[in-house]
Amino acid sequence: MKTIIVGMGVTLTIASAIFAGSATAETGRSIALVLDASGSMNAKLPDGAIRIDAAKAAVADLVGKLAGDTRLAFRVYGHQSPTQQKNCKDTQLLVGFDGVANNKSAVLAASRGIRAQGYTPITYVLKLAAEDLGKESTASRVVVLVSDGKETCAGDPCATAKALADADAKLVVHTVGLGVDAAARYQLQCIANVARGIYVGAESTAELTAALGRTAEAAPARKTADVIVADKKGKIRIEGAPPASHEVIDAATGREIAKINTGYPSEVELPAGIYSVKFKNGHWMGVEVTPGTTTTLRPGFLKIEGRDLWGNRLLDPETLEAMGETLPSSDRVALLPTRVLVTFGNLHRLVWPETIEIKEGATTTLRPGSIQVSLAKTFKAAVKGADGQVVGEISSSVHRIALPPGKYTLELDGQQIPVELTQGQDMRIKIP
Repeated sequence: MKTIIVGMGVTLTIASAIFAGSATAETGRSIALVLDASGSMNAKLPDGAIRIDAAKAAVADLVGKLAGDTRLAFRVYGHQSPTQQKNCKDTQLLVGFDGVANNKSAVLAASRGIRAQGYTPITYVLKLAAEDLGKESTASRVVVLVSDGKETCAGDPCATAKALADADAKLVVHTVGLGVDAAARYQLQCIANVARGIYVGAESTAELTAALGRTAEAAPARKTADVIVADKKGKIRIEGAPPASHEVIDAATGREIAKINTGYPSEVELPAGIYSVKFKNGHWMGVEVTPGTTTTLRPGFLKIEGRDLWGNRLLDPETLEAMGETLPSSDRVALLPTRVLVTFGNLHRLVWPETIEIKEGATTTLRPGSIQVSLAKTFKAAVKGADGQVVGEISSSVHRIALPPGKYTLELDGQQIPVELTQGQDMRIKIP
């Protein structure tokens, strides 16, 4: 048995026999097609297609073009449990390995029945896909992973991919990013890079179809032999961020090994390897450091005008889990370039109407309105949204609340005071 520590609390124990293959000459090609069916796959692509529908169409096109003797298996993740269950083992091998001529119909039938709804456990799925392939005696063993987002469970998928590729010299992992943000792209690119594969991005049904075809036929990336000096190090630099401290995690062990204090200096020297860097809204994974080079991270920035006194929670739009909070003392906050939901109201029950995409190097500014109450005596008032739910409180000690544009009701001393806010509007209510 061989045990590989891949970080973030994940340990892979792999039987050597799984990767032994055949003692005779190996021929042929085995492809493990792994498809994302997490909840975010219900979103639309720029061409108007629903992501999961585009994926089903691309799968149908792929199996129709593969040579009949190509051995294909079909695995899906995120399709069995709703997001609320937080199921980080939601994956299933829907169709086992066989020649495409034999299992084409089974793959097509399985793909048609998929319902997108759950989490994105990429680390866990990569391990299982590699184990599926390890039982194949073909000369070429390939994982084609399609994802529209980043890891939502424990583990570092890039570190896992490297450990698996190191354990099986014939394993190749290609990745396809479907409408991904920058953070997900970094992860998927890193996975492909460390596992001899290629990364292809897709923003439409046609591009996804082409991407699947390209990765299914791609040969393993050629690697040059490098002589690395043992003590040689590289650097991680964070560009343009306001003063803050960012933990650097070694992906191989899951341990914090350094901090990058932005402002000055804004970089740290580290041994060559794979790392993640902590931001307010999550870990920037798939950060590769190579000897003698500097890997530069360009976070995005969020600025909230008239911000709530207690800051705003940053939620993952797929899992709705809180990843962090803004700081009321800061003019702006540097964030992982990904999609976020932003809460408002001092009870954190109200979310900005749209999902916010934080882009590398750019500042996204939100302009909430606010309600302020002036009353000479001690008071406490509830603020309700259009659905009647209490979204915040105003009192003698906290007399102002920032909220997204919309209709609200202020309840104070039995009075029902309707308030309609537009972006950036400050509504002052004076009660004699």
